[in-house]
Amino acid sequence: MPEMARLARHAEDLGIDSIWVTETRFTRDAVTSAAAVAAATSRVRVATAVINPYTRGDVLTAVTTASLDELAGGRFVLGIGPGSPDVLARQGIAFERPLGRLRACVETVRAMLRGEPGPDGATLDFVPLRAEVPIHLGVTGPRALALAGEIADGVLLNGFLPVEYVPRAAASIRAAALAAGRDPGAVEIAGSTAVSVDDDPARAIWLARPMVTTYLALFPNIARESGIDPDRLLAIVAAWRAGGLARAARLVQDEDIRRLACAGAPEEVRHALAVRRAAGVDLPVISFVDPAMHRHLAALAG
Repeated sequence: MPEMARLARHAEDLGIDSIWVTETRFTRDAVTSAAAVAAATSRVRVATAVINPYTRGDVLTAVTTASLDELAGGRFVLGIGPGSPDVLARQGIAFERPLGRLRACVETVRAMLRGEPGPDGATLDFVPLRAEVPIHLGVTGPRALALAGEIADGVLLNGFLPVEYVPRAAASIRAAALAAGRDPGAVEIAGSTAVSVDDDPARAIWLARPMVTTYLALFPNIARESGIDPDRLLAIVAAWRAGGLARAARLVQDEDIRRLACAGAPEEVRHALAVRRAAGVDLPVISFVDPAMHRHLAALAG
């Protein structure tokens, strides 16, 4: 966590626009991480990417949103998303009615920030710094994207998706916003973008393999939009269950990694990010490959 704060200060000094902290897997929770980033910076937007309406109650999420926005001096962005059925199952939580859960969370947070009662009459015992905090939905499927266009201030598209997914997603979001009587251009489209950069392009692809494999194996909603043949996706999941990352990664091809991540030498990565911008991503949210995953590389070589 101290290193996260140091990197946040460095990113701000470099001119980075916003910093998004994750909570999708069992790494660190996004609330503590966002607080560390907010305390360490003074200009950048600080966003959760994403916290989960299943694992936190909506009223607590409203209190947390107001608290983090106060700490950040009005720079906080609430990113929420339903996550993965697999990750929730390991917490004893069923992946039920995800769209309903997202809608209820957004409605509760917005009501309580405005000073109105949430469920069962719950109200904030303090006046929030802002009555309106931007809310982004971290979603993938067409119905969820439409919900974001209808009610959210922005969307955080998942990482590990091909660039051809972006125009389809943007069209769903804009159409839903228009149908709801909203300005389609007012919905910010951020895109989580997995980046692996190395002077040796082959090494960059190699370093990205563990994370790409993990998302194909454990996040079925993302895998469905990957463009990979369904039978091969089933084989990747089966290999993961039978032998973990090392076995599943052998079924992930270099071309899969090139399509689902921005991997290569620096100029190749810059070009890939520009292509995603041109496809409809207003704000690329760069996520570098996880160094903690590199311990698996020796196993992959075996």
